[in-house]
Amino acid sequence: MLDALIIQFFSATPRRPTAVYLLLIGKKTISVLFAALQHDQLQWLQLYPTLARTDFQAAVARLLAQGALQKTDSGLVLARPAVQTAAQRELPLPAHYRADWDLEGFGRRLVLAVQAVSEARFGNRRYRPAADDWATQQAVRRWFQDWHGDWDSVIGELTAAFAALPQATADRLANHLIGHGFVGGATVVGLQASLEWCEALGQLAAALASHPEWPALQALWGGSHSLLSASNQAACELAAAGVARPEIQARLRLRESTVNEHLLGATILGWRPPASLFEPALAAAFDALAQPHEQDYRRLLATVDGADFFHVRLFQILQLQGRWSHA
Repeated sequence: MLDALIIQFFSATPRRPTAVYLLLIGKKTISVLFAALQHDQLQWLQLYPTLARTDFQAAVARLLAQGALQKTDSGLVLARPAVQTAAQRELPLPAHYRADWDLEGFGRRLVLAVQAVSEARFGNRRYRPAADDWATQQAVRRWFQDWHGDWDSVIGELTAAFAALPQATADRLANHLIGHGFVGGATVVGLQASLEWCEALGQLAAALASHPEWPALQALWGGSHSLLSASNQAACELAAAGVARPEIQARLRLRESTVNEHLLGATILGWRPPASLFEPALAAAFDALAQPHEQDYRRLLATVDGADFFHVRLFQILQLQGRWSHA
């Protein structure tokens, strides 16, 4: 089953397998994020955070041995598209997955919150929690206190939310829930079940995003959250205020390379960098390029006078995103 997942991340364009692995487990280095942006796979960041490197490598080795993938000097390419097509039917990727929605955590909170509300309705305070990790229990405890006694509203929101979902999705979610005298029959075991559960939670999160009139469920979910660290956000705020990179480095006591990583990574993830990061002459030089989507940063460094790697990579990112706006 893992082979069916892995092969979906390769195409006729060479792809380094390590970059695929690090994308799936959620590594947010510039090289990983930029490669994902180039291959239009950024949406799968942290899709499989528990994937073991040895399991991934074994799957790649099997695909190579079968001839489904082929080695080139630049990486692996898809050699048998029919195998990928079959894999997409066998193990479809979750269409509603988003790394910033924290679907895994939301799933744990949802199951425990439904159990807590159900037991409270029956006046039962002694039961084994459906989630045993401390962070989930603390989050649901705070949520429970905020909505204590207003169970009709919570149940009404749950009913409305499930009614807004496709029947198969609502059934899949319900089969994982636990309540007073009821234990759902489904368990999340194996890769296929995990992706199906992820897709169901993604559809529920998408419904919540469209219904702010469900405050209890909104609070339980928590909405979209930033994928940037506190240090990363601080660097972006200073840059947006017009502070130069050397000054950002000094104020935050970071290395130059770390500041660059923060700003480039944030841009890949949607942050809008200020125009002040490019001097006017440098911006004009990038505007004048005959081949704006040059993939080789070394050629751009050799072509644009006064540019460093940061400027070149930032230009490439904005071009790939269709956001280069200096022209």
